[in-house]
Amino acid sequence: MLLKDKFKDISNNALLYLCSIVFFYISSGAFSMLQGIYIKELNYGESYLGTLLSLKILATAVFSIPCAVFVNKLGKKNAMLLAFIFVPLMNIFQGYFNTKGLMLVFAIIQGGFTSLLLVSEGPFFMENSIEKNRLKLFSISFVINVFSNMIGYFVFGQVSHKLELKINSIEALKYSIIISGLIGFIACFFVIRIKTLLITTKDTNDLDVKIKGSLIKVYLHILKQKQPSQYVLYNFIIGFGAGLVVPYFNLYLKYKINISTETIGLIMALAQGAMGIGGLITPIMAKKYGKINTIIICQTLSVPFLMLIALPPSVIIVSIALFMRNALMNMAGPIISNLAMEMVDSNHRPIFSSIINISGNLSRALSAMLAGFIMNHMVNGYEIPYFITAFVYVGGTVYFYKCFKGVDKRSKEVTSEI
Repeated sequence: MLLKDKFKDISNNALLYLCSIVFFYISSGAFSMLQGIYIKELNYGESYLGTLLSLKILATAVFSIPCAVFVNKLGKKNAMLLAFIFVPLMNIFQGYFNTKGLMLVFAIIQGGFTSLLLVSEGPFFMENSIEKNRLKLFSISFVINVFSNMIGYFVFGQVSHKLELKINSIEALKYSIIISGLIGFIACFFVIRIKTLLITTKDTNDLDVKIKGSLIKVYLHILKQKQPSQYVLYNFIIGFGAGLVVPYFNLYLKYKINISTETIGLIMALAQGAMGIGGLITPIMAKKYGKINTIIICQTLSVPFLMLIALPPSVIIVSIALFMRNALMNMAGPIISNLAMEMVDSNHRPIFSSIINISGNLSRALSAMLAGFIMNHMVNGYEIPYFITAFVYVGGTVYFYKCFKGVDKRSKEVTSEI
């Protein structure tokens, strides 16, 4: 009954979308955990994995702008449906066709269609909600994303391990990836039932006409503003640090700590769950310490745990460190996103979101390739990226504090004046 009350003020379209992303993110979580291990088992090496990951992330960034225009013409429902078809399909293809060239092509296509979903989701929620329940809808979507990934990690860690008892590890990983992709297709059955809001078509077309001639000017206008440009640089810095280690957590656990895919799935599921728990704690911290201080505290405290992952070859210590790092570094995410949207007026928010997406993904693409090279060619290559990331995070956090330390004070002054 309590669950029913929680969803009663959410539109049917939004509920259908929330159901769809459960299966989509279970599939995505499973694939992200299995992909790196699969490529290593194929003896393609870390450098190739870094190239593949960076091309996929780069495609997500590059396609952000054309996808925004494409969504306006195609409609959000159709755009999301295409993403729910082609992203899982590319997962399956990367599992089945395991030649280097084809896997790179499929990864790029996957990144492009991922961008299509990212561009569609926010505007879809805006159209299918009212101001009173909008924040609630975004929060529920975040929680579903986190815990669906968690299920994907855990379940397919088990599936892969069970298959390895019957067939060789490469075949086990291959079939696990294919099964995870098939689960992703279930999302399509929910999206198909979404009713298109024809009332928004005229407004969307009018907006499309206005944007065409001035899109570059709007991008430049936003980037010329002090705080948005500072935030974009901060986002680039933090994204660079994340790209060095986050895509390779599974490889570190598999080939440095020497544990099974079953245990990797459990550890990564718990680490993902830490993000969800952290997300529930941050509003309380923000109310007590302020948004900026909360962000600084969380990111600073995450650094020692990040370094701790790279130091001891102990499953227990690494698991605890990964859990704490994930919770602390990501728990301030909703506050950071909210802060970013407050920097620009409502008309510029979608474009600013696109700029943020591009900056973060570009830096991740660069650092993912760099990390792959380091792991493949340097002594202690698996540990070095963690120490570089720690340095980058500290630098990014200091830069963030210098740029935005007065935001909470200004907010209080505005509130007192009102």
